[in-house]
Amino acid sequence: MLRKVLAYKNLLFILFLLNSSCFFLTDDKRAGIPFLRELFLLCVIAATVCLFVAWRFVYQSKTSLWIIFMGVALPLISATLAYLNFGQPLPYGLLEERRFFEYLVFFPTLFLLIMAKPTEEEVGNYFLYVALICATVGFMYYLGIIPTNTVTSYTVDDWTQFEDLLRPDRYRIGSGFVTISAFMLMYKMRDRVTISRLAILLYFVAYLWLVMQTRQTMLVWGVAGLWIFRKRIDSLMKMSVLGVALLVISYFIVPEFYVQQYERFHALLFEATSGPGVRDVTVATIVEAISNNNYIGMGALSLQWNGGFTRIYNSHFYLSDVGVFGVYYRFGFLALAAVMIYYGGYLWIMSQCRNKGSLLSAVQVAFVFGMMNFMLSNGLTFNGSLYGMAAAIFLYYAKLQATDTNLTRNLEQVNYDQFQYRNYKLE
Repeated sequence: MLRKVLAYKNLLFILFLLNSSCFFLTDDKRAGIPFLRELFLLCVIAATVCLFVAWRFVYQSKTSLWIIFMGVALPLISATLAYLNFGQPLPYGLLEERRFFEYLVFFPTLFLLIMAKPTEEEVGNYFLYVALICATVGFMYYLGIIPTNTVTSYTVDDWTQFEDLLRPDRYRIGSGFVTISAFMLMYKMRDRVTISRLAILLYFVAYLWLVMQTRQTMLVWGVAGLWIFRKRIDSLMKMSVLGVALLVISYFIVPEFYVQQYERFHALLFEATSGPGVRDVTVATIVEAISNNNYIGMGALSLQWNGGFTRIYNSHFYLSDVGVFGVYYRFGFLALAAVMIYYGGYLWIMSQCRNKGSLLSAVQVAFVFGMMNFMLSNGLTFNGSLYGMAAAIFLYYAKLQATDTNLTRNLEQVNYDQFQYRNYKLE
């Protein structure tokens, strides 16, 4: 029995690691193994089908309906709209919207959680280990230790020719796991600051600044940190003093590095605040296109089919860069329903788990602050793998807590006084 439990825990960790996209080649990073992402998706879909055939628990949860809507209905609707508007064959539409299928990772994750029975602390450690692996692999690409893919077997967005010169070496590997792990460490240090936790957190901060290079995520980390430590200013001051001390020591060792980063910070700040850019043009194009189409969604085009949106609009037109406007382009007036079901459903799922440890609290903070930034960064389309898995974790611990509560309530109703015991013996 113990061997089976350990095997399920190993499978759960492997699922987390694969789900982080650490080893996948995607269009926003020229790093990874071609077609591994698609193979993993096929395995997730196959596992989901098998669970629906052989595991009745999937029919007993309202969350399953939410996942089916997000992971099956939405990609089918988008692919159908792209077929009706542009004539794109349905297989290409489903290929373009394959990120939605990542929500289905909910089902194998829930199954492994129920079979492995891990504590929240153990699952939090899995997240932390995966985040450390992702950050290390990202640094290895950034430093040139691992070469990137120069030739791929299929067409991907050639973002390198449009990427600004300020961020030429950018790898967004495991950003969701790194963010949640960083918040989880903050929650733990809110109660007790240690050098080891602070060192890991600074490692993640360095990864965010040097490798991921995402300004929105930097802002979210800062605001979320202030929120987490809002009632523990003493822990925040202690962590800040230790962090500044480590940075000062490293400054005296390599001062040139900090001078370069200071200049780069000013350049990034200027670029972010200097007038309209590519995103503004894309948003204006989306609003005009949908209004001309009677507010009916247009779907999404795949680069594998006649060059995608490049031949219709311009080579800078990416639905991934404009957050909720990308959802609006896909679904038109139906976008409001999709957004409400996504955010409302996930907030409901999180509310079912009353007692949250550092991991669940970190996931909740990451989701809420991401929701506040939905205009430019929408998890509905591109974070299905992370939040499909997180939904399973919330559901599992909510069921576990409900079971413990009912058991405690039943035990409290039993009265073991002498009169009751005597009547019991007489029976």
